[in-house]
Amino acid sequence: MSSSKIRFAAVAGGVLLATAFVLPTSSAMASGRSCQVEAGNLGDSCVAISGSGLHVNSVVGSYENLTASLKSDVHIELSGPNGLIKDCAQVNVAGNATTTCTWAPNANEASGNYCTTTWQYGSGIYTDIGHACLDVHS
Repeated sequence: MSSSKIRFAAVAGGVLLATAFVLPTSSAMASGRSCQVEAGNLGDSCVAISGSGLHVNSVVGSYENLTASLKSDVHIELSGPNGLIKDCAQVNVAGNATTTCTWAPNANEASGNYCTTTWQYGSGIYTDIGHACLDVHS
């Protein structure tokens, strides 16, 4: 190999190595959305998380009533790796409407699954009509 080709290869290799140390690496995101459709396609329960790494800006649970009829006595519960985070008020959800429940710590949180569970009250009991989770990790 000629000396100019060797010098070029050495310079190119050095530039690639320097680039590897200068370019930032992206951290795992605490962002995303996950949904579960209720049996019979009657509703859609979702959890959406915004943040980066273990920093959680917010967790939003939502329930979308996919029918034209009123869905009564529905409430959303948010949970994380350490258990219950927030139990939102029970509401009636109009046909083709959505209700949400938000927790906004804007802080570093424990790694693990953050979930939303949608409950509906009827005949003296609460029934789980949707559950969705996202994994938060560094």
